Amino acid sequence: MKQIENLYKKLIDSQESSGQPAKINNQVRAKLHKTILDDLKKLRKKQKKTKEISKEYEQLDHEIRLLLLKEIQVILDAYVLARESGDIRSWKAMYGDIEDYIKNFFYYRIDGQYEAKKKILNDYKFLDEEPLQMSKKRKKIG
Repeated sequence: MKQIENLYKKLIDSQESSGQPAKINNQVRAKLHKTILDDLKKLRKKQKKTKEISKEYEQLDHEIRLLLLKEIQVILDAYVLARESGDIRSWKAMYGDIEDYIKNFFYYRIDGQYEAKKKILNDYKFLDEEPLQMSKKRKKIG
C-alpha cells in the first residue's frame, strides 16, 4: 500500500505557476492502476485459500477494500479534473457513468459498523476464474 500511496501523491500534475489547470499524469495513473490490480490479484488468491470466518480473511477483506477505494479515488479525481477542464466526454468514454463509482465507493467503504457487524464482502464483482476453467474442462470431456 505504501507504493500505491507514493504513486498517488504523484498522480496530479499541478501547473499553477504556468496558469494551466491541473491534470492527471497518465504514466503515473497507468502504473498506479497496474499496481492496484496486481495487489488485488495477490490478495484474492490468498483470500480464496482462507476460511471466511478467520481473522486472516477479515484482514484480507480490509486490504482489498482499501485498494478498491483507492482505485475509485483515482477515478473520481480524474472526473473532477475532467469536469474542471470541460473534457467530461473523454472521461465518460474511458470510465462510463460516475454514479457507478459513487455507489461502489459507498459499497466498499469501511464504516463504523464494519468491525462490529463483521461486514465481510463475498461479492467483490471480480470475475471468478475457477468456474471458467471448470467449464473448459467439461467441454473437453463431453
